[in-house]
Amino acid sequence: MIDRYAIYSDFKEINARYGLKGEEFTVPNYNAAPSQQLPVVSDANKGEISFLYWGASKEWSNNKSISPKLLTCDRDQLLSKTTLKTALEKRRCLIPVNGFYLWKQYSKKRKTPHYFYNPSQTLFSLPGIWEDNEDMDGNTHYTFKIIEVPNYIGMAEFGVAMPGIIPVDLEQKWLDSYSTEEELLQILNNTEALGAISHHPVSPHITNPGNNTADLIKPQSSVDQLGNYTLFE
Repeated sequence: MIDRYAIYSDFKEINARYGLKGEEFTVPNYNAAPSQQLPVVSDANKGEISFLYWGASKEWSNNKSISPKLLTCDRDQLLSKTTLKTALEKRRCLIPVNGFYLWKQYSKKRKTPHYFYNPSQTLFSLPGIWEDNEDMDGNTHYTFKIIEVPNYIGMAEFGVAMPGIIPVDLEQKWLDSYSTEEELLQILNNTEALGAISHHPVSPHITNPGNNTADLIKPQSSVDQLGNYTLFE
């Protein structure tokens, strides 16, 4: 399951990439994590970037771990759960990323983080859905989830699911209000962009959301979360 990604391109590059207009915003984030407010291209605000909380806001989460159900949703459950189906129909978004992190699991206590990226595309898009929730004070909190698809790299150690990737030529169709349910599922089933993804081991320092430097995406020796070198790569 994805619970970290990187979005370090500046606002000019993101706006140009998605044909947006808007004021300057500060990114760069090499350790985008749950409860952070992150840049999203939504179907409801196509002209400029939106900033939504991933999973939940810090106030709602009370600094506790956020349930995986708030961070991601399974492609194959989009039609079987009413709330997800409604979101697929009416509240879709693209999550701009430069890359994302997944853990390669060797045992219950041994895992190594890897950075996944597209060598030929600095920026690419993960599919998402967004929600609006009102708190007891009447304040609206906007959040998003990343849609995951079955593992597409053939390595079971990374888990059964990985974030989907929207091909560039299908991004607009993903956001278009007239796209049908069948067309949307076809986009999620499209494997064109998946084969271009590469990955390498990185530092376990991504575990701490307070760490946010370019070193996080650089190839590192295969060290697990306990600081032990692993020979399994």
